[in-house]
Amino acid sequence: MDAHHLLSPSGTFPAAEVEACIRAALDAEHAAQQVLRPHAASACEPEVDSLVVVEVICAIEETFGISLPESFAPRGGYADVEACVSALMAETQAVWMESSKEVEAHHV
Repeated sequence: MDAHHLLSPSGTFPAAEVEACIRAALDAEHAAQQVLRPHAASACEPEVDSLVVVEVICAIEETFGISLPESFAPRGGYADVEACVSALMAETQAVWMESSKEVEAHHV
């Protein structure tokens, strides 16, 4: 599905497309981090730090035309990729559904 068709939240939440966007953004950020910080992360560093989460949120916003609150990037990031994907999927779906309600209300 072309992302440009998803710019206006309406109808069914495009879960597969959102997850693909999140994972692609995480992969791109991981590759960039390997260049910037070639050493292994210490045990106390999160697998997905908050700066990476901000970049992923920006990718979601650009692709799907929605605005996610800054609170979606938790301090310290996420312990692992799956926690990040799960949390951002849930949060994106909540914003999508709220935006869909607003779009529908304007069309009534």
